[in-house]
This record gives sequence, C-alpha cells and structure tokens, in this order.
Amino acid sequence: MINWNDIKDIDWLEVLIPPSGSYLPGVKKEVQGLLLEQQKKPGGEKTGHYVSYSVGSKLIKRAAFKAGGIGGLTCLPSTLPVIGTIGTVMVGSVVDLILVLRVQVELCYAMSIAYGVDMDEDELKAVALAILGFSGSAEAVKAATAGMLRRTVDEMAAHYIKAGLSRATTEVAERLLPRLLRMTYRFIPFLGIPLGASINIVSTMMVGNQARKYFDTWSDDKILY
Repeated sequence: MINWNDIKDIDWLEVLIPPSGSYLPGVKKEVQGLLLEQQKKPGGEKTGHYVSYSVGSKLIKRAAFKAGGIGGLTCLPSTLPVIGTIGTVMVGSVVDLILVLRVQVELCYAMSIAYGVDMDEDELKAVALAILGFSGSAEAVKAATAGMLRRTVDEMAAHYIKAGLSRATTEVAERLLPRLLRMTYRFIPFLGIPLGASINIVSTMMVGNQARKYFDTWSDDKILY
C-alpha cells in the first residue's frame, strides 16, 4: 500500500496552493470576464445575485468536467496488464488527489470572485481548505443552514490560519486521502474509468455548491447565527 511517510513528506502547500502573486490574478481576470459576459447577454434577469449564480454554475460545471477527466486518466493504467491494479492504487490515488484538490481549490477561489467577496489572500486560502475539508464530512450533514455553514467554515479557517497554512494543507490532505483510498473499486480494469470520473465529478460539484453557499452569505450580510 501507500507509504504514509512519503505522503506526509509532500509539501501540500506547494502542490495545492500555487504562489498567489502569479495565480490569483489570473483566476480573478478570467472570472471577471465571465461575469461581464453574463451581464451582456440579451434578455433575462441582470441582478448581481443572478449573474453570480449563473457564473457560479458555469464554474462548477467546468471544474467538475476537468476533475472527471483527471479521474478517468488516473484510472486508465489499470487497464494495462503490465502495470496492474495494485500499482495503480498506490500511484493513481495520490496523483488523483493532488490534481483534483487543486482543481477544487481553484474553484473556491473563483467562486469568491463570482460573488464579489474580497478577503485577505491567506484567509481565502484557509477558507478554501476549510470548504474542502468540510464537504462530504459529518459537519456538512449537521450544517443544514447557510448560517451554520458559514460559522463552521469560518471556525475551521481560523484554526488553519492559527496552525499555519502549510500544516493546514497537510492536515486536510491526510483527512481526505483515506476517504479516497476506500474507493479502491474505482481501479477495477475498464470499470474503474467511468467510476473514477464520476467520483471526482460528484466530489467537485459538492465542493462547488458548498463554496457557492458559503460565499453567497457574504452578500448583504445574509447570515443568521
């Protein structure tokens, strides 16, 4: 199986969260272009919330499609007799985790821009990590309302900032990896390709919807505790 010491030695901050100086401006420019494009579309409602929601939906679909492609590709070696399923589980799981989480982190960044949320870069990184760790967790089941979601994510983000982003990214990755490895059936030859794609699509849509729900609470201070 996977050498957990090697997993812990990975610089998760570097592989999941690229330097913001060259990364965030590009994401911001792209999303602002999508917002402008949506505003210019003829007919239909043009309120800020409608535009943000429409662009958010487009961002989620695009990220889910990208994550699905990653899931299919990382499962592809299981169809090759020379490589075998065990080796694919060891290598493919980690590669898949890194690539998909990076897509999901970028989706959280993009969603904050779509909803016009301007926050400190370290805070944004911490919030993105919190949303990743939150989605699909027991806390997500309990947080039925937007207010509870906002409070839970804010508390997790505050913890990550206090602990340090480098440690926080490792904590989130180690928390999510066992959940991914339990899905070893995704590496069954041929069957694993659609399974790997569908699992990544569902998880990315879940993250995107949680990010949209969270950042939407910032508009007009729509938050109830």
